Formats: sequence, structure tokens, C-alpha cells
Amino acid sequence: MFDFDSVSRLNSYIKQSLNDNPYLAEFSVVGEISQYTVSSRDHAYFSIKDDQCVINCVIFSRQRAALKITPEIGMKVKVYGGVDFYTQGGKLQVIATTIENLGDGDLHEQFNKLFKKLQDEGLFDGSHKKSIPILPKRIGVITSGSGKVIADIVNTVRKRNPHHDILLYPASVQGVECPPEVISGIKYFNDENYVDVIIIARGGGSYEELFCFNDEGIARAVYASRIPVISAIGHEPDYTILDYVSDVRAATPTAAGELVIAAYDDQKKEIDNLALNLDISINQFVDSRRKALDVYKNHKALHSPAFYAMEQQAVVRELRTRLDALSGRFVKQTASEISEVKVRLDALNPANVLKRGYSYVCDGEGKAIESVKSVNLGDKVSIVLSDGSLLSEIKEIENKDEGGI
Repeated sequence: MFDFDSVSRLNSYIKQSLNDNPYLAEFSVVGEISQYTVSSRDHAYFSIKDDQCVINCVIFSRQRAALKITPEIGMKVKVYGGVDFYTQGGKLQVIATTIENLGDGDLHEQFNKLFKKLQDEGLFDGSHKKSIPILPKRIGVITSGSGKVIADIVNTVRKRNPHHDILLYPASVQGVECPPEVISGIKYFNDENYVDVIIIARGGGSYEELFCFNDEGIARAVYASRIPVISAIGHEPDYTILDYVSDVRAATPTAAGELVIAAYDDQKKEIDNLALNLDISINQFVDSRRKALDVYKNHKALHSPAFYAMEQQAVVRELRTRLDALSGRFVKQTASEISEVKVRLDALNPANVLKRGYSYVCDGEGKAIESVKSVNLGDKVSIVLSDGSLLSEIKEIENKDEGGI
């Protein structure tokens, strides 16, 4: 057994051994980008993975500027470069010289297919979102029982309002055990009806570590839950299917603790303000009613009812006199208008016109003849006078348009 007297010597040996391996000096490898960040010096640090393993990579600013693609999480790529071992940090990584796009990665493709399927079914529609209770009595949390997440949520809720119960349903938040255990927690809280709101939470992690929350079973369990659900997975940029189907998304588990319950001091101030406004309103109402009672109390109808009745009788008599005068004038004016209309109607009465020596001619059916063109020689006509009619026969027709009279 070889004895290394220091970590530095061991790391130096590992680095030299890797550098001496021709297969690791220059190669290409295919994988899916799972993390991608750019430093202040424009170096890009990222990871690529397959269904079993992950390896860290870096591409420096000069090579990154020459890329023909913009790398993104979920993109399937071929990375060209060589292995380097950073001795001070004991970290192995691929130093990439270029990156070639091969399309979307498997996990990214799975996410897109499930997202579209559930979206088409309406699981993300806002109309199905349930509101979070303002003052939940009990808060259910589905997360790891031993991680930092539950402590952050408990501390946040307790600081904001210590008068609420928190019930933990421990569940795996990574790997294949995660979906069935989270689903079991949702079912448990719904069946037992212990809580008013559910928080499903986990801290930050890689795309692969959070991918268990892109599960169709979890999505359908949240959608079917009678109890509103808050999702709190990862950090601000991390989005999963759970975030889209839940009733409210919190950027972090701590943010979920702030969303689920209002601060006690804020609630107390609001209640105190409402109580003060209620007291003011009641006092104002009582004062207004007291003033109205004072007015009624001093009213002369109470002190001298007979005198008040006499006053009101005088008012009634005055109104009756005015009404009689107005009605008399109205009757006279209306009678005058009727007389004028009668005179005009008499002047227009055809019988009165005939009395002045006029007559009119009508045919055998009693219809007035208005033109010589409407009769023929030999037709029988009636000449109507004021006191009777004359039966005549047309012997001659003279037309003014043809030179007649």
C-alpha cells in the first residue's frame, strides 16, 4: 500500500494520472444539461447527466463566446473537451471547448408532454383554484421529517403567529419514493380532515432531484384535494408541474410559511382598528338618535296636542281654499277651450257647408265624384243638397283640359 503523507500529494497524483490518460485528454460526451449558471467573468458552469450519472463541466468565456447555440437546462448536447482535476477543491470536471445541440433532453421532453396533457385537461385553470383560508386553525406540511425545510416553515409560522397547529406528514422529497409518499400525504389530510391548508415543500436541488414533483399522480391528487394546497418546491427559478396545479405557488418553503398565515401583530392591529371604527360608528349613531329624540321631545304636538291640532286644521282649510280656487279656474279654462273647438268643428261640418248653397255629387254606391274622368255618359249620379238629394243622368261631359268650361 502506498502511503500519501498529505491530501495535496494525493490530489496531485490524481491530477497527474488523469492528465497522463490519453482517453481523457480529448473526447466528446453526450448528456442532458441539468444545471447552467454564468459567472461574473462570463464563464459558464453546468452539469450534464444521463439516467444514472451526472458530471460537472465548465466552459470558459472565450470558448463560450464562440458557441453557435445558447445552452439551456433540459437541452440534449454533445460536449467536446477534456477532464481536469482541481486539486485545491478536490473537484473533477470537464473543461469544455465547444457544445453541440442535439435537441431536448429526455426529462425536458417528459415535462413538456405531461404539461400539455394536463393543461389540455384543464388542471391548471384558475377557475379550479381554491382560496387559502385567512386564519387556518391547523396547517398540514408534507415534506422530509429530518430536513431543514420543516424547521424553516415551523419557525416562520411561529414567528408570525404562534396560535396555530402544524401537522407534519413525513415523505421522501427525492427519488422514486417521492410521488407515492406525497400522494399518500395528500390523501391522509383529506381523509382525516385535520387541517385547513396543505403545504408541499422541499428545499433547492438539481433539475433531476426536483423532477419527482413533475409527476402525474401528484398533480391529479392535488387537483382532487378538497383542501387548498400551497406548493413550495426549490427556489424562485424552479418550476414543476406541482407549481402549476397547486392553488398557490410559494417561491421557497420560507415564503410558504409567510403566505399561509398573516402576522399576528398585523391581525391584532387590524382588529383593533375595526373595533375602534365600530365604537366610533356606534357612538355617532347613538348621538344622532339622541338628537332626533330631543327634537321630538320638544315638539309642540307633545306639549299642547289641542293647539297643534288646531294649527293643522288651519293648514288643511288653507289648502282646501287653494284647491277650490285652482279647480274653478281649471274648469272655466277648459270650458272656454271646448267652446272654441266646437265653433271650429261646426265650421268644418259638411252639413253646415251644404246649407250655404253648396252640394256634392256621388255615384250609385254613395262615393263622392271628384273628377269628370270618373263618370261616363248615361251614368246615374246623385246630387246631395242640405235637405235631400237629386237623381240625375249624365247627358254631356265637359273637360277643362280639352278646352271645356
